[in-house]
Amino acid sequence: MDETDFSWRRWRRFFALRSDRPSPTLLDDESRMRAVPSSVARSLAIFQLGESGGGTVIEQARNSRICEIDDDYAEAMALFVAEEHRHAELLACCVRALRGELIRKNWTARLFVCGRRLIGLRLKVMVLLAAEVVGICYYHLLSARLPESGMRKLLQEIVEDEKAHLKFHCCFLRTQAHTGLQRIIFLIVWRVLMFAAAVVVLIDHRAALRDLAIPVNVVWKRWMVYSRTAENLVIQDNIRAMRSVAVR
Repeated sequence: MDETDFSWRRWRRFFALRSDRPSPTLLDDESRMRAVPSSVARSLAIFQLGESGGGTVIEQARNSRICEIDDDYAEAMALFVAEEHRHAELLACCVRALRGELIRKNWTARLFVCGRRLIGLRLKVMVLLAAEVVGICYYHLLSARLPESGMRKLLQEIVEDEKAHLKFHCCFLRTQAHTGLQRIIFLIVWRVLMFAAAVVVLIDHRAALRDLAIPVNVVWKRWMVYSRTAENLVIQDNIRAMRSVAVR
């Protein structure tokens, strides 16, 4: 068994062990939730819509001819998408608890979906990675502004899931960035993609950020920190490997 094969089996087992987690029930004090601005419900509804897709990436993973991936990777991707759908259910609970309404379409969600459909697996995974970076920071900042509640714990749970998703996607992208040229291309595309995703989200969720008194510069700095973290996870091992070869 080679190293990549073991990695995908490990990820498949990781997601499989989490696949039967029950959805928590929100039993929050309604009066406490009334203090949360209505813009937060709309913001979460947009994220809920974004967490509901992902079918095409499973098909691409199963049909891909990329030599570094296999059936274990495709199954791990399917389990990842199922976990994202679970997040959609959890966010739907949050929206309803805040007396908001779920939505069926939104321009930012359409933008991400169109982007994923027009590109191959490698770039699609980069789009998913950008969404993980945005989600980790946004859910964390949002939960920190909410009163102590089941909803707050639920959002924190999603944050921890998204951190694992970030590592999963970085594992794949690391297999696609062996050479110096590949790493340069990754860095250029990634930074442009992350910048565009951050700007889009800041525009679409500005009301919730304003109402919760979350400064834009704080959001931006957190995104940049996790963006650089993702970069390092993708290229750092490759850099160390090349240095090792050079020393020999």
